[in-house]
Parts: sequence; C-alpha cells; structure tokens
Amino acid sequence: MINNIRTELFLARRYLKPKRNTVSVITCISIIGVTLGVAVLIVVLAVMTGFTDLMRDKLLETRAHLQIYNDFGGIREPEIVLKAIKSVGGEGAAIVNQPALIQKNKVFVPKAVIGFNPDQVKDSFKLKDFIVAGKYSLAKNEVILSSSIADELRVGIGDKILIHSPSKLARMIDVKKDGSFEMAKSKDIYLPEEFKVSALYSFGKYDFDQNILFMNLEDSDELFELPWGAANCVYGWVKDPMQIEVSAEAIRRKIPSMRVYTWKQINQRLLGVLAVEKNMMFFLLVFIVLVAAFSITNTLITVVVQKTREIGLLKAIGASSGTVMRLFVMQGLLVGIIGSVCGTIMGVGVVYYRNDILRLVSKISGQELFPKEFYYFNELPAHIVTGDIIFIVVVSILLCTLGGVIPAWRAAKLDPAKALRE
Repeated sequence: MINNIRTELFLARRYLKPKRNTVSVITCISIIGVTLGVAVLIVVLAVMTGFTDLMRDKLLETRAHLQIYNDFGGIREPEIVLKAIKSVGGEGAAIVNQPALIQKNKVFVPKAVIGFNPDQVKDSFKLKDFIVAGKYSLAKNEVILSSSIADELRVGIGDKILIHSPSKLARMIDVKKDGSFEMAKSKDIYLPEEFKVSALYSFGKYDFDQNILFMNLEDSDELFELPWGAANCVYGWVKDPMQIEVSAEAIRRKIPSMRVYTWKQINQRLLGVLAVEKNMMFFLLVFIVLVAAFSITNTLITVVVQKTREIGLLKAIGASSGTVMRLFVMQGLLVGIIGSVCGTIMGVGVVYYRNDILRLVSKISGQELFPKEFYYFNELPAHIVTGDIIFIVVVSILLCTLGGVIPAWRAAKLDPAKALRE
C-alpha cells in the first residue's frame, strides 16, 4: 500500500519537475507569480514600516516629547513648568515659537522662529549634531538657518538677514470699522531686527528644514515683544518617549492650570494614517498571491486531467484516496515554498538596493521618482520586520496549499477502473 510520506513527496516533486510541456510552463508561471507576489508584499510593507519609523524618529528629533501651553496666554514664569518636568526625570526648555518674515536684500520669505536657551537642553534637543556648516552658536543677534532656507535666501555663514515681527508690522496699519485701512499715524518708526547667520543645519526632514530657524530666547522675546524670560510654550523631553503618557499624566497633576500635549497626541492623525495605509497595502497586495494560488489550482487541474491513467494505476496498486489527495496538496505546498523562498530573496534584495534602483530609474527616465518636497525625506526609507516576513511567507504558503485542495479532491474521487480505461 502506498502511504509513505516520502513516496508522496517524490511523486509530487516528479510532477513538478520541468519538462517541455504546457503543464511545466504553467507551473513555472505559478511559481513566478508567487515569487513576485511575496517580493512585492515584502518591499511595500518594508517601505511603509520604514516611513512610519523614520517619520517617528524625525518627529522625536525635531520636536519635543511634550508641549505645554497656558490657556490664558503666554507663560511668564516657565521655571514652574520646568520644575514639573524635572520632577519626572525629564528635561525642559522655555520656547518662543512664532511666525516671522525673513528678508535678504529685496527677497522676503515667511518662516517660523524658535527661540530657546541652549543651556536648558544640552542633552535632549540635539541641534548641534545636525550642524552641516559653521559653528553652533546662538549668541546675541545670531541665528541658525537650515541649508534649505540658506539656499532660498542665497546666504552663507557670516551673512546678515533681517527679521520682521508680525506684531510690529501690524502696528504700521490702522484698520477702520468698515474694513478699510490706512498707514498708522504713529510717529514711531519700525525697523526690523538684524541677525548674523552663525551656522547651517539639516535634519533631513524637508518640511521642518524648509520652515524653521533658531535664535536664543532673549532675542526672540525682544523680537516678538514678550517679557524677558517669558515663553509662549515649554517643550519637554523624557527618557522613554514611547511611554510618554505616564510622564505626561504626572506633569498634569503638578501643573493643572496648563495644557500638556504629548508627541503622540500632536501627531496622532499622521501616525494613524501611516498605520492604516500599511494594513490596507497588505490587504490589497495579498490578492497578487491569491491570483497565483488560483493559477496553481488551474495547473493542478490540468495535471489531474493529463495524469488520469497514472492516478488510476496508483489507486489500483493500493494508493488510498487520502494518499492521492495529499500528493496534489503537496504540489501546491511545494510551489508555495519555492515561490516564497525566491520571493523573500528578491524582496530583501530590492529593499537593500532600493535607493540605487531609484537613482538608476530616475537617470534613465529623466524624472525624480522620490521628490523630497512631497515625501519630506531625502531617500526612500525602508525597515524589514522579521515578523512581517514570517507572516507573508506563512500566508503565501497557506494560500498556495489551499489552491491544491480542489484538484486534489477531484483526483481522490477518481474511480480506478474508469481512470484506466481513459
């Protein structure tokens, strides 16, 4: 009686062995389909995971773990808030974050100014690590620009720029009750503040680099007409930003009059969209593997038709219906394993050389495939998660194995006498 697993596996491999006939060609196409499906799934999930991880890292690099605001205006005594942050083992800094108009010669560009005291965040806000030119310095009347803003204004280290305060500009115009306006009659002459560019930075996050410049807290208070040492918010950093809710709740209890926002709350919509996109991409692309599974079903049905007499012979010499069924299910399993292994190798290879491939395609097509203006990053991010690969491979093998069930069931139901007469 033929019921040895080795015999079944040998026959399954023999039917899959390439020969010069239509069945073998279809089998190869099925394997290629599974390979491409697995490779595409790995690449897409790796890129989506890379986007999420890099976006999170850049958010933590460019923004604080906590942002604390006063419901009734600015924070005149930020020291109270700073003590509350220190009580949970964190580090904080009084921040002035305001829009401003930057001028160089006759060029005007709207940007955002962040004023802070560098001595308060020596270990947390790593601006110094991202300096690409010049000397990290926020002395009196000095600013640090991004290399993107410097290119936009055509300035370099040591050059001077003018910064206009919106509140001071607004005083130059009197708005009437009917909505019309005229020049203010005040005799005070408004002049912008002049600052020297001490250094250039680049965080590698396009939207941040394109809009933010830094100065010290005293200069920002003077520029935006705030009391000395005051701030419009306080930024905080903790040891474990992934467990930020615990620290945030402890700080809220110490300063109940303040609003405490975590980085997860501020970026909740963005991070949620990225997570949903990853899940939707997997759901949609798994249909590629499903199509390959149907192709396997088609292939095995063809095999059953062509091998009808051989199946009848196997059953005549003692092979059970279960043996015949397992024989064809194993063919689907083998196609799934071979396709998944090849797809994993291909997918990992594409992820590893993704940026080289992008540059090559961009060079051939003459078009930039990954413009940082839209995607915010200089290169295509990717992060391969072992759990994702295991899940993809298991799903692919399972679908391919299930693809062999229908033809296996049909083969198992063949009557030996009728099969041998065909």
